[in-house]
Amino acid sequence: MNRQNHSEALTDLSAARHKIAIYWRLYVEWLIGVGWGRLALLSLLTVILGGVLMLPGLATVLILVSILAKLFAGPRRPSPALPDES
Repeated sequence: MNRQNHSEALTDLSAARHKIAIYWRLYVEWLIGVGWGRLALLSLLTVILGGVLMLPGLATVLILVSILAKLFAGPRRPSPALPDES
């Protein structure tokens, strides 16, 4: 491999990293809007699909990452306002 091929490979990796970041943000925004019941149903379907494709480890990782992302990226409630002391 010469310098030009290395440069092209690094450019492609940079573009892929940028696209992955965009899709991750879109996925987390979608995940915040999905209810827990639907997430449980999608998790069950993921386990079934992972079993069919013989990829149960990948299915487990996807489910755990989705649950953690929903827990930590969920909508933040504003803190209640303190009453005015007059």
